[in-house]
Amino acid sequence: MNLSAIQSEDEPDTANEYHSNLSTKRRKTEIENSTDRNVRLSSRSSISENCSSPGEHFEDYRPVFNDNDEDQEENALRPSFQNSDTKFNKSVNDMNDPEYAYTGEYSEKSKRMMSNMGYKPGKGLGKFEHGRTEPVEASAQKGRRGLGLKPSIVGSVPEDFKWTPDESKPEAKEKVIWMSPAPDEPLSGDQLEEWLKKGSKKLTIDDETDFVEPHILKGVLKAKTIFDDLDDEDLRHARFRSNPYETIGSVIFLNRAAVKMANIDAVCDFVFTNPKKQNGEEVIDKKEILYFADVCAGPGGFSEYILYRRGWRAKGFGFTLKGPNDFKLSDFYAGPPETFHPYYGTKNDGNIFDPSNLMSLKEHVLQQTEDKGVHFLMADGGFSVEGQENIQEILSKQLYLCQCLAALMLVRTGGHFVVKLFDVFTRFSIGLIYIMYRCFDKVCIHKPVTSRPANSERYLICLWKRSWTESAEHHLYTVNSILWNSTNSDIDILELVPIDIIQEDTEFFEYVYKSNCILGERQIQNLLKIAAFSKHKILKEIYQAEMKEQCLQLWNLPDQVRTQPKRLNPDETLKNILSTLKTPNPHSLFNFKTNILNKKPEYIEVEGDLTNFKNVYDWHFMFLSGGKNSPDLKIFIGCGGKQVFQLESSGWRSVLDLQITLPAKTLVYGEIVKEYRGQGNNQMYSKSLHIVDALMLGGVDISGYPLNERINQCNIFCTALSKPFDAHVLQVRCKKMFGMEHFASVVNNLEYRAMKRVKRAVTIDAPDPLRRNEMFYVVGSVLFLKEIKEPWSSQLSKKSGLKYYFSIGKDRKPRSEYYILEEARLDMIETFSSRLMWSWDGAASAILDAQQHSGLTRAQLEEYIGHNIDR
Repeated sequence: MNLSAIQSEDEPDTANEYHSNLSTKRRKTEIENSTDRNVRLSSRSSISENCSSPGEHFEDYRPVFNDNDEDQEENALRPSFQNSDTKFNKSVNDMNDPEYAYTGEYSEKSKRMMSNMGYKPGKGLGKFEHGRTEPVEASAQKGRRGLGLKPSIVGSVPEDFKWTPDESKPEAKEKVIWMSPAPDEPLSGDQLEEWLKKGSKKLTIDDETDFVEPHILKGVLKAKTIFDDLDDEDLRHARFRSNPYETIGSVIFLNRAAVKMANIDAVCDFVFTNPKKQNGEEVIDKKEILYFADVCAGPGGFSEYILYRRGWRAKGFGFTLKGPNDFKLSDFYAGPPETFHPYYGTKNDGNIFDPSNLMSLKEHVLQQTEDKGVHFLMADGGFSVEGQENIQEILSKQLYLCQCLAALMLVRTGGHFVVKLFDVFTRFSIGLIYIMYRCFDKVCIHKPVTSRPANSERYLICLWKRSWTESAEHHLYTVNSILWNSTNSDIDILELVPIDIIQEDTEFFEYVYKSNCILGERQIQNLLKIAAFSKHKILKEIYQAEMKEQCLQLWNLPDQVRTQPKRLNPDETLKNILSTLKTPNPHSLFNFKTNILNKKPEYIEVEGDLTNFKNVYDWHFMFLSGGKNSPDLKIFIGCGGKQVFQLESSGWRSVLDLQITLPAKTLVYGEIVKEYRGQGNNQMYSKSLHIVDALMLGGVDISGYPLNERINQCNIFCTALSKPFDAHVLQVRCKKMFGMEHFASVVNNLEYRAMKRVKRAVTIDAPDPLRRNEMFYVVGSVLFLKEIKEPWSSQLSKKSGLKYYFSIGKDRKPRSEYYILEEARLDMIETFSSRLMWSWDGAASAILDAQQHSGLTRAQLEEYIGHNIDR
């Protein structure tokens, strides 16, 4: 059998040759083989992370050991003369030799002290050299343990497996081996249905040798008992010391899962956080956000990493079981949790096995992504299999299935998928992987270095979803429905794809066979390594610090300790915002609030005021709900979460009662608006925050962008924050802006609507991109915003029909560009300070109908605009 699909050039072709060759390449030992160090495998919870056994699903949330803890542990177990820096490169017999210990393990000072007392290597102290020949060992007593305690020991080892230390240095850089591309033909529903095989439930796995060498499967299964009698604390300490990548930990994130995702993202060339097409083109431009889904992944480490990379320009949909392992958004310190939205399905329990929950999740996501789906989906599910560790894969089959089904339902064409798997020996598991392999252009099974080497965890990575996967999606949905409805039945789904079909695709078959052999062999060796380290407390991987430094550098992560962000009050937040602006603010904090942010707009009330609009093309306008001196048009500042405040005179007032959610370091100019639905007596309303302009959004300085680009960024910001199906949260929207030259046509689109308390009112549709409820609000005034700074002006090209920007330079030479140069644009503060307002209080109907009334009329403004643009 040719296994070249995933083996390097110098490896033999057959599985047996591969095993033989691997044995010759193993690291030379620091501890020589002895029968008492041959240990069997185990995937017990303390070893196999997240669901290899009883406690593994919760392992990421346990406290991790830091370097200080580890040093304290070692010092407690180390003889008093021992050198803590010694590399584990000597045999156990050498270490037990007193002469070796005296010459190699202790400092020169301690040796001189012993010599002064008459000590000779290998001899005891005293006149007749009858004293002890080795140091008194430190007490190994733990706490108050005493008589009756079951001893903490490692189980016996089968003769087939031995561990020998490795002299080769671990590496930070990983190589991902991809499967050969799958055939281009889509899988048909009839074909998939024909392949399906049902039968009686099978609760054994020891005969599943179609995709792995029998002796490796046997070794992995025997591993379930090796550490049954070993104390959990001893096991954790041994694992910590034996894994060269262990000290990477969770760095700045909620848990280790976040760092795993960073690891996977990096080895895939950051294709998740910066999606690209296969030709290298960017998938997301500046006017879009990154959509992602995170299923079966509480408390949310994967999502925290994505939000750390993308900030509020990523919107996440979370789906996981409600309960103690739910998403912990309050613990997202590295990224803004405000743009992550948990959802629990129509049953509101987060059970991904329930077909109705899956269907409602699909509808929920598609409604908010323009029916396109997410750019990628991550799945990290697992559960306790206490007492049934050997059949973990069989018990997890529906979880595997539903996570893959969720990807086919939610990921858009060209999108990506990554899911955690454990053992994949059964025909069901391999058949599921085969279907995913046929639905994506690029697929691999990879175990990142952040996944502890002694567990059975691995990740299926699928890139660039194909366009014709509906049949596979519908088929897997049907299979899940069968499993869901046959919980108490003896009937089960045994195969998704017949083994002869899999074997016909020789490259796929050889890949999964080889992958199982390699990962199984590595798991065996690392379990044996842990066993050796649990017996010999002085052993420790010396490359941990180096691996941590190199890995974090490769993954572009900071080597920092996780700390809770400081909660700033509004003034502190404003001070922080002003200090980070690209254009320095010359005002003091008090003067900035009083003289700039509290400045009221100038009002245009009569025809003579229209001279403020020197050039109509330089101006834009929006419709406000409030009129002159409206208390709802304010500056709002976000300090994180629901800590949102509005500016009142020179102080801040909390708007907690409105239930607004904004990321920290956000400063916007906006209006609280009543949005109505329905007409007459059936009318209902809810409040929303409409953003007019912004200085900073979630720590991103947009103050210097052109006005149009600032509004685009505000639109993206609102899309990321939007929770249209959450009635308890105030929706945040961006006002729709129009060019002043289009005033007549825009006003013509205003509507009269029957109101509950008045006969009718002039209204405009609310800026709701989903348009699901046909919301609208009453027009109370028009706000005019200037974009271009004098002496520049905006003009319309008669030839191209596009705007261009014109100025006469100091050298008297004309200059024109089709984009707004930095010197030609007004920043947010300048636009805010120059704004004009036309209040429609009490005159909206007369203005809309172009009737005569006191004050400025619609006809006067439209006439002025016409003359201005025709000159």
